[in-house]
Amino acid sequence: MAKGTGVPIQSILTRPDFTQAVVFAAGTGQAFDVPTGMAFVAFSSNVDFWVQYGSTAATIPTSSTTAGTSSPELNPTIRNVQSTATTSGISLISASTGVCSMTWYKAG
Repeated sequence: MAKGTGVPIQSILTRPDFTQAVVFAAGTGQAFDVPTGMAFVAFSSNVDFWVQYGSTAATIPTSSTTAGTSSPELNPTIRNVQSTATTSGISLISASTGVCSMTWYKAG
């Protein structure tokens, strides 16, 4: 049986350029600026959480919405946030107490 080629090295993320820890107090939103020069953020959390991009006011939805881009996102993984670098950043909120890491990467 032939060996596979494996995972291309350029497909593997390097260590983060900047890391932040978020400690959630249930129902309390927290706002963060996009760190200077960062383009991508990866989230990892031990509880469900919501993210609002370009905002300081993440809220937990209490009803259905069809608002599109103004709605928060549940449990994102990795996102390109270059477009938010000149706005108010991002905000996070959880209905539970817990911890989340945000690991940031520069473009290219």
